[in-house]
Amino acid sequence: MATVWLDIARVAAMVAVVLLHAVAPVVTWDYTELGSVTWWTGNVVDSLVRWCVPVFIMISGALLLAPRREGLRSFYQRRFSRIGLPLLAWSAFYLAVDLFHERSIDWPEALSRVLSGSPATHLYFLFVLAGLYALTPFLRVITQHATTRTLWWFAALMSALGMADQLISDFDGAGSPNAVTRFLPFVGYYVLGYLLRETTLSRRGTWAVAGLFAASTAATVALVGAVAISHQEWNTQAAYTYDYLSPTVMAMSVAVFLLFQQLGSRWPRFTAGDRDTGPARRRLKAVSDLSFGVFLVHLIVLRELRSLTGIPDHPVAMVATVLGQTLAVLVVSFAVTALLRRIPGLRATV
Repeated sequence: MATVWLDIARVAAMVAVVLLHAVAPVVTWDYTELGSVTWWTGNVVDSLVRWCVPVFIMISGALLLAPRREGLRSFYQRRFSRIGLPLLAWSAFYLAVDLFHERSIDWPEALSRVLSGSPATHLYFLFVLAGLYALTPFLRVITQHATTRTLWWFAALMSALGMADQLISDFDGAGSPNAVTRFLPFVGYYVLGYLLRETTLSRRGTWAVAGLFAASTAATVALVGAVAISHQEWNTQAAYTYDYLSPTVMAMSVAVFLLFQQLGSRWPRFTAGDRDTGPARRRLKAVSDLSFGVFLVHLIVLRELRSLTGIPDHPVAMVATVLGQTLAVLVVSFAVTALLRRIPGLRATV
């Protein structure tokens, strides 16, 4: 399987994550009046990049779920050596910042965050990956022996269960996720990444998928606005539409993943990318390899930058500020990650 398009998708998803975290406060905090032009503009930008985390998960499924000869010990050593230390190190770092620098939490709350699987806003993703990795050798048995039809039914079932779990959690407050269970609702995405990894669409099919992305994004924008404005506040019901397991976000995520896949199959330069050892291919691979570290680092950089610049209450100025913050955070985060990778004692943390 050609993997260049997966590197492109990973880098794009990383950029989208930073942009999402840069613009999200415009919609959910008090930077502007609910329903203002600035708020609606932020809602549009936020909705456009909600696919970022699901696409990361589908990339992992595309790479890891193919049947192969690999023992349990070998698999777990490789995967958890990559994710275990970063999970511990960055959880401790972000909790220490909140405990001793910002003093926004106390020790019991810090412990509660760890047990909930969300020691910082973005680190829940490491708990999701850890759970999916733990299940991967057993899912490989299914991908090896089940028919494609059965796998599609399995992916559909797990996706439906994930959406139902998110719906019940957001609207009723029951069954809040914790460090052990956070990954379960995302199994559907993981299996879909494997199933869709070599999908070939006709030109008409590609346009249909692009239309699905546009329609699901528009629906997200409209639903978020309708719910938030009808309640005159940002609440869990409005936030549900943004959730990665809401129907509109799931539709846009699958659409984006397929569009990246079509990029790889239709653009000759990328189709032959695995055989290309030229400078462009090496640079893409280098940036892709740094993406995990950028994900870990970027939030603290964004926090500090936002405290200096703020976010103006004007649609054009807001977009310019958010895009500028995104670019600056990416540059600094890539530089920090590259530096950490050169330090023997810290390399394993990124």
